[in-house]
Amino acid sequence: MNPYEVLGVDRNASADQIKKAYRAAAMNNHPDRNPGDEKAEERFKEAARAYEILSNPSRREAYDRFGTTGEPGSSGMGGMEDIFGGFGLDDALRAFMENFGFSSGGSSGGTVRGDDVTVRVDLDLNEAALGGRREVQVERNTACGECEGTGADSSAGTDSCRHCNGMGRISSTRNTLLGSFRTVKECPICRGSGKVPKKMCSHCRGRGYERKKSSISVDLPAGLSPGHYIRLRGQGDHPGQGGVPGDLRLLVNRIDYGPFTREEDDLVYPLLVSYSQAVLGDEFTIPVPDGDPVTVKVQQGTPAGTRIRVKNHGMGRLNHRGRGDLIVQIQIHVPSKIKRREKEILKELEDSPSFSVSKK
Repeated sequence: MNPYEVLGVDRNASADQIKKAYRAAAMNNHPDRNPGDEKAEERFKEAARAYEILSNPSRREAYDRFGTTGEPGSSGMGGMEDIFGGFGLDDALRAFMENFGFSSGGSSGGTVRGDDVTVRVDLDLNEAALGGRREVQVERNTACGECEGTGADSSAGTDSCRHCNGMGRISSTRNTLLGSFRTVKECPICRGSGKVPKKMCSHCRGRGYERKKSSISVDLPAGLSPGHYIRLRGQGDHPGQGGVPGDLRLLVNRIDYGPFTREEDDLVYPLLVSYSQAVLGDEFTIPVPDGDPVTVKVQQGTPAGTRIRVKNHGMGRLNHRGRGDLIVQIQIHVPSKIKRREKEILKELEDSPSFSVSKK
């Protein structure tokens, strides 16, 4: 990783230019703006790594001298990924918050966030095509009803955490070829709050949460596909001890399309017709997601494979207005066994000009 390339600045860039470039890269790729986008998350972390180097004069000088020149003794560095091997998303988020005024002084300034919860659901055709409301059963950690999520007996009060001296975070320093790097992690004792209860809540035993099953009503947008997910903010696991819940992710596992197959926003319906119906033409009633079937006319002399398009009877367009189309694809039934008289009739038809096929 070349930190200059990551932030899109040249080697003569000023400190203000570097900070401005980092802010732009971090804002564009922030996880809250790109939920579920792993590539954006990686770019967000790379921007934070790059800024850690270029914002520190001694580290920047060391990188300029040894980071990419290939001088003897520098090959063991392997790249910036090795130097920041323990630099994760939490570190990148903290760096972003600290550099742009979202936290103050040495205090954590933030709130412990619970884990996200993913629930897989199977949808029927109407739910996927038209959207609607769905009740989902979720098992998750919810704030303790007795202590309201603090984990403490409110009548006993709290003490400052001795493990982190009330800071809520534990910092460690690693020495590398580019200098010393500080990694900040949440205190495992107070879980970032900086405080510990004098007496634990007897109901949740100090955890601040309890495991419960509940039903959540979810509005489904029209046009969902397998692999799509809906994020419900603050509906995930509660971390306890005064933290805030994570998110609930409703992941579409599979969709039962019934007799249809899906082509983007269109629904394809295979219509099996007899040979005589294909030759003479006929009308057919076709089911659609709306509920009321539509009538489709098969014209006289329709060959197999013909597609008849019915506008606005397909899938809803996700995040857009309108719907795809219903496509009726003609298939002709060919009997595997026929009676003697039927065979005679077909032989007679074969000699008719309308049914004969020129042989080359």
